[in-house]
Amino acid sequence: MQDVVILGSTGSVGMQAVDVIKHDPGLKAVGLAAGRNWRKALEQARSLGATKVALWDVQAAAEAERSKGYLGLENLEVLSGQEGVERLAALSSAHTVLHAVPGFLGVKLLLRSLEGGKRVALAGKEALVCAGELVRDYVQKGNLILPVDSEHSAIFQCIQGESLNEVDYITLTASGGAFRDLSKDELSRVVPSQALAHPTWRMGPKVTVDSATLFNKALEVMEAHCLFGLPYDKIRVVIHRESIVHSMVTFKDGSTKAQLAPPDMRLPIAYALNYPKRKPGVFGNTGFFTGTLAFEQPDLERFPCLGLGYEAGRMGGTAPCVLSVADEIVVEAFLSGEVKFTEIYTILKAVLDSCLPKPVTSVDVLEQEARWAAWETRRLINTLTRR
Repeated sequence: MQDVVILGSTGSVGMQAVDVIKHDPGLKAVGLAAGRNWRKALEQARSLGATKVALWDVQAAAEAERSKGYLGLENLEVLSGQEGVERLAALSSAHTVLHAVPGFLGVKLLLRSLEGGKRVALAGKEALVCAGELVRDYVQKGNLILPVDSEHSAIFQCIQGESLNEVDYITLTASGGAFRDLSKDELSRVVPSQALAHPTWRMGPKVTVDSATLFNKALEVMEAHCLFGLPYDKIRVVIHRESIVHSMVTFKDGSTKAQLAPPDMRLPIAYALNYPKRKPGVFGNTGFFTGTLAFEQPDLERFPCLGLGYEAGRMGGTAPCVLSVADEIVVEAFLSGEVKFTEIYTILKAVLDSCLPKPVTSVDVLEQEARWAAWETRRLINTLTRR
């Protein structure tokens, strides 16, 4: 039996992780952490038999503490605030901590898990993009980070038994998002409800918008650099509408390995939680695809956000963190109707152009840069909305 903590259990990836654990008798959820959705967190704790729940929102934690008895959870320990969530991130009894906390909030949690010697199943890519230089020190000491993103899980699986020195380049696949066939003029008129209608994946609102702009792939390019140590000129992206091939590795001899699977996040979650073993497929379907697999180059004229990942990654230092935090702010502004879809890139590019990267020497440096990025992004949004 392997004890697991899920950070971000009430989000899209977290709920799918809960489903994986329900179907796997070899996994046990001992702790769950969420933001403010205390009702869902208590329901999950009851269904999984978890002994600890942490809620970032202090008022939500108080509600959970008052209500747990009505659900027969008298013995459940409710932890409160950032400190409570950080305790779960390094819970002594946990073997693996699944990180599904999006955005900059995940940085300290990721570092706490690594400091605690936990095996990390990582879905919250922004934390690694922001703190990659700090995380690298832990990996060099032997900490294991298992990617949950389907693309990086695919790369990880393809290089098993191989030497990274033999890799010529890797190729991350992208569905192309909800607007892959729209013209630049049409893109300027899209609304949030359209952006949230992803053609193949079931995801949360921010990552769905990021998929539509291809900024999600920009993050994944930087994530791949951090995970596998490959230079940016060895990380490529192609559009693959079917979302069946999740990534490919091309070796120096000219051969290529690819990982194929249905577009179901529960598969890479199950792989990360059970690694190095594979459990019999509950979610996969061996006859899942009989059609044609097609690939095309991304159109950077219509979707320039992808290029920002390469630009920030090559700038190095705190630039990836600045770009990631800026995207959090501007996507929220798009979803609330403050900015147009095409203005997302305009704002991100302006923030990155104003960035003066610093060496990532501590979390304090990252927090300072994150505050500046949030302030600068909001300033640019306000400038646009006053037109």
